[in-house]
Formats: sequence, structure tokens, C-alpha cells
Amino acid sequence: MLRILLLINITMMLLFTFTHTDAVEKEDIVVYYSFDKLDGKKFKDNSGNGNDAELSGNGKLVDGQFGKAINLSGGIVQMVPANDFIVPIGENGEITMEAWFYLNEHAAYDGIISIETESGGCCEFRTMVNPNFNPFWDAAHHADKSLGNFKFELKEWYHYVLVADGIDGKIYVNGKFIGSQVENFEFPKFKKAAIYIGAGENPNVHRVEDAIIDEVVIYSKALTEEEVKTSMELSVPGVLAVEASNKLAVTWAKMKSSF
Repeated sequence: MLRILLLINITMMLLFTFTHTDAVEKEDIVVYYSFDKLDGKKFKDNSGNGNDAELSGNGKLVDGQFGKAINLSGGIVQMVPANDFIVPIGENGEITMEAWFYLNEHAAYDGIISIETESGGCCEFRTMVNPNFNPFWDAAHHADKSLGNFKFELKEWYHYVLVADGIDGKIYVNGKFIGSQVENFEFPKFKKAAIYIGAGENPNVHRVEDAIIDEVVIYSKALTEEEVKTSMELSVPGVLAVEASNKLAVTWAKMKSSF
């Protein structure tokens, strides 16, 4: 009995200290907008990091993939002024940019998420839809990339994810790997940045004409394909719950094997 109690106590302690290098940690999430609640013009940063954003122009809450979403018709959601949320991304040299979106209209370039840094010049990180309905992105530098083997369509929901680590940029749509492009660019140590949702360069460039955007998440980590799929299916709280469960199982197995 004493041995069992000791096993339980040690396991509980390890839950607070055990680190699984491939797991998504809460600290990896630098920004998360669920868009479930609009307080005046403000959206809370659900990551808890205080990077709240504000609706500018035409937009309203509608039903989304998880709770509510923001329907932008000429408006944008922006996190300004610039702050240092970008620092872990530069330090780790990895980023994942994730969102659900639904296009009611599409005429040219539509920006889904754009991260603009003070020192970078232009277009450091962004996920967009180009005029041909293809995935289009930039990963740490203004070197436009796109994939011609996939086309988005109007009036369809898509889970759209860019994963970049300086070596290449990978695109996942609806939980599936679509393709990649070589980057070979070491992430600069950016100090300050702003976020624009529904625009693709600055608040007035590449705005969506009429689109619904939901579950915007930015990680300072390159998610695996499995993690991308889990996030698509369960959203951010689900990802963290799954990772916590996995860590518990690994820890418990390690402890059992030592007795």
C-alpha cells in the first residue's frame, strides 16, 4: 500500500515537471482569438497573454466552427500598437499560423492573418488567398510563396494553417498536408509586431471583401501534422487537453516501469 501511495505522489509531482519535447504547451500559444465574444469593439486574447484586438470597420458576430466567429465585410480585426509578442517566435525560429475561414466573396488577394514587424519592412508573416483561390503566404520575410495544386472555393469552410521553421513553409488545409515551399531563411529576432486579421499587409491592403474568420491561433512552435489535425477537430482547448493526457500516459508508463 505504501508503495502504491508513493507511486501516486511521485506521479503527481512529475505532472508539474515532466516535459515532452514534442508536446504543445500553453506557453507555445502567443495569441489566440476565439471570436466568441465581442466586448464593444474589443476581442479578448484567449491565450491569456493580453494581446487583445479591436474591430475596425464593418464586422459582426455570426455562427462559426467553434461558437461564434467574426464576419468581416470591409472591416478588419487588429492588434495595435505593436508589442513584443513576436519575441518567442524569433527565438524559437518556428511559427504556426492557424485559422478557419469562409469566403462569401473573392476578387483579388484576401488576407486572413498578417503579422507586421516594426523592423522587418513589409509582409513578414501572412496567410492569404491569391486571385486564383490558391494558398499564398510569407514566412518571416517578404518572399511570396503559393501552391497551385489546391484551390479554395466560395461558401466553404476551410481550416488553413501555415507551419514554418526557416527551412520551409508547409500548408495544411482541413487537417491535410497540401504542400510546401523552400524558405532557407533564418528567422530574425523581431522585437515588436502588430497583427491584422482580414488584411494582408497593413490595415488598408488586401482586405477581405466578405469573409467569416474563426479560431485564429499563432504558436511559437511548428505544429506536427497530427497536432494540426487535432486543433482542427477540437480547437485550442482540445489540443492542450490531448497533450496533457498524452503526457500523463507517458509519465505513468515511465513510473510503472520503474517499480
